[in-house]
Amino acid sequence: MAALVGLAGSTAALADDDAKIEARIGTWGRACKNEVAVKYPKSNMSEISVEVGATLKQSIDAGETTLKDIKKNGLSFNWQFKKHTGYCNTDGNGNVTEFVKFQ
Repeated sequence: MAALVGLAGSTAALADDDAKIEARIGTWGRACKNEVAVKYPKSNMSEISVEVGATLKQSIDAGETTLKDIKKNGLSFNWQFKKHTGYCNTDGNGNVTEFVKFQ
């Protein structure tokens, strides 16, 4: 019986971490989107798309990148605005630390 309680507690902790990861993706993604808007002042926020980098997303989904990793290393996002694309990186606090424009 104790093993079942531990397993259930572990599952709840993982679900809580998943929720925290998703919250960070949303909040820090908005920070990246805001940075794009600053670089392109005539942009409309609805014209800017931002998503977690594909490799990072796969790593998060597979459980290889944890909440602890994200708190330590931050997240990387790909962004697009009209014909312009690039990426931005955030630190473990959600601050944009690198902004790169490809075109």
